[in-house]
Amino acid sequence: MHRIGVRYDLREPGEAEAPAEAYAALLDHAALAEDAGVDVLWVAERPFVRGALLPAALPLCAALAERTERVRIATGALPLPLHHPLRVAEDAASVDIVSGGRFELGVGLGEHAEGFDGFGISIRERAGRFEEALEWVRRAWTEPTVAGSGGHFEIAEVAVHPRPTQKPHPPIWIAAQAEAAVARAARLETGLLTDSLDAARRFLDAWDEAGRPRADARVAWHVDPDAGAAGDFPDRVAAALAALVGARVDIVVPARVGDPNEGLAARVAGLRSIFVA
Repeated sequence: MHRIGVRYDLREPGEAEAPAEAYAALLDHAALAEDAGVDVLWVAERPFVRGALLPAALPLCAALAERTERVRIATGALPLPLHHPLRVAEDAASVDIVSGGRFELGVGLGEHAEGFDGFGISIRERAGRFEEALEWVRRAWTEPTVAGSGGHFEIAEVAVHPRPTQKPHPPIWIAAQAEAAVARAARLETGLLTDSLDAARRFLDAWDEAGRPRADARVAWHVDPDAGAAGDFPDRVAAALAALVGARVDIVVPARVGDPNEGLAARVAGLRSIFVA
């Protein structure tokens, strides 16, 4: 089943608009998106990045859970190497519970040096920290207790409680475009969040080579409807679905918060028609 998503990546508002107003507008937009038939709300996270207004995705995901009833809510993407995995496991479990089992965890290596500098973490360690942290998150969600040392994190014997509503755990996505990161997503059997159709193809090739059913593969393709030639967006979506045939595909578009002329309902209806064509 294909899904339609919008992604929130707020930037510094104009001089006449306070950040609080920007957040309020985002929450209003989320309610409208749900009414329009959007399936997933994706929330970016950019700690310490100048001009970005979403330094922490999970608190906003909790607010979205309270403002909506049906739509699913996902981080897209949380820079996992900057976080302690047990903190992520507990916070994400809380959001999953508050939302009634509507949460999905999208994680990435972290693309901004500002975040690593701000938290005092070497960006050279990000791949190792990422894989180890993701393993701890998964274990914390599924094992009675976890303990041990993986090189980057020392975990005393602890248990995450309460557990997520979804079993065995919320869906996990890895944001990736580079070859190694795409291969990692396939190897770890997560979904792939990407703005590169070529990366999505490589992900599915690796998935197929591992002998897994194509129907179990999940790709979220982030695409800007306003990029490229005017009016070619439906053709690009149709081509992507044809290139990724057999997989479950999300089409994710950037949210136009505060734009009364977005025509979100019409865009959702247009995408639905492409899905069934």
